[in-house]
Amino acid sequence: MKLLIYYSCFVKKFLLLSCFFLVSAFGFADFTFELNLQPFKNAEFFADDQKVVPKLLSSDKTLGLLQFSLKDSARTLVIKKEGFRIQTLDLTSIQNKKAFLVLSPVNSKYDVVKVFPTGKKPKSVTFVNNNTVAAALLDGSGIDIINIETGNTKRISPPKEYAEKFGFVESLVLKHKNELWVSQMPTASIHIFDLTSFEYKRTIKTSGTWSKVMAYNAALDKVYLSNWTSQDISIIDPSTYKEEKKIKTKAVPRGMAFSQDGKFIYCAQFEDAAGNSQCKLIKKSLSDYKTVYEGGVRGAKRHIVTDYERKLIYVSDMRNKIVEVYSSEKDELVASIKVFDNPNTIQLSPDKKLLYVSCRGPNNPEKGYLYKGHVFGRLDIIDTKTLTRIESIEAGNQPTGLDVSPDGKKIVLSDFLDNRIRVYELRPSLLE
Repeated sequence: MKLLIYYSCFVKKFLLLSCFFLVSAFGFADFTFELNLQPFKNAEFFADDQKVVPKLLSSDKTLGLLQFSLKDSARTLVIKKEGFRIQTLDLTSIQNKKAFLVLSPVNSKYDVVKVFPTGKKPKSVTFVNNNTVAAALLDGSGIDIINIETGNTKRISPPKEYAEKFGFVESLVLKHKNELWVSQMPTASIHIFDLTSFEYKRTIKTSGTWSKVMAYNAALDKVYLSNWTSQDISIIDPSTYKEEKKIKTKAVPRGMAFSQDGKFIYCAQFEDAAGNSQCKLIKKSLSDYKTVYEGGVRGAKRHIVTDYERKLIYVSDMRNKIVEVYSSEKDELVASIKVFDNPNTIQLSPDKKLLYVSCRGPNNPEKGYLYKGHVFGRLDIIDTKTLTRIESIEAGNQPTGLDVSPDGKKIVLSDFLDNRIRVYELRPSLLE
């Protein structure tokens, strides 16, 4: 009996070893990995010219988490979907058996070339240089510095008494001082880091409450910080790191911009003290702080960018789902461009030919914007010559942060509720 048991064990071991050598010799082992694919429905997959069918692990609207088990010898996975460009995934480049791909419509001028995870609730993204972005975390202990070429990420934070309060909102690059400034809401502070080493330098504590947006007035060499709850704007001298004065506004101030000579400030007013989005764009003189112009339809103005060459000002309005275009020469509204729901951050390309708009999408109807809605947000692109929207690209849950690289080749968008950033690239043929 014992002899029979020993013999059986020997046979099992022999068979296992045989299978191992056969797998090694002929490549029959399975390579299992997970792929986040958007959009995933009706997509077809091919490995070694053979169609393969993955297992759907979960889905979030058009985004699907798929599991593949392929022969270990497979090197590429070809993905085909009607109406979208064919995508080839290099299986040898997959790290930790996980990948993320976004398919591009055949007529799109853009491709999502990279997707990177971040800390919780990346509120904004700011290019530090062509390859590096700073993602300010609303629900994290600081700012994630991400190399969008390599994916290398490091968290920078102010001292513990600030870091543990979270609430980081936006970043501002002051190249002439080699500094990165980051605003923090709950402490009404600005934290300053070295732009090269990212070492913490100092904190500016202001007298406002619930501070959010920063804007630099190069003509006057001043930084302006909008304070949500106290409904005013702090003026800060970057040479002394001191708050000099506050400008009172009639409603909640958000985005800001300046006239080319620096003598006037434009402010996007978001809502009044009662939370009503019935606000206008305002223009104030920086000599006496009096309002000299109010314009646009009543709504929730959010962000402002300027084109000094064409004397135009662009303002996003979340309530009305539009981007307004003003003449800075005549102080009048000249166009209103329809975009997707809840437009947030807007940025011009370096040549000013395109305006990019991060659109958060409809809020969750039952729970509000801090919860995932029923559809994804979008990245809208506006042709500034014709003042028309020329493309609308599906993104993730609540895209808010947006920036364009200094060379204009890349656009980075933050998916606020997905804790990640997407890197878009203009197709090479269109850069010529």
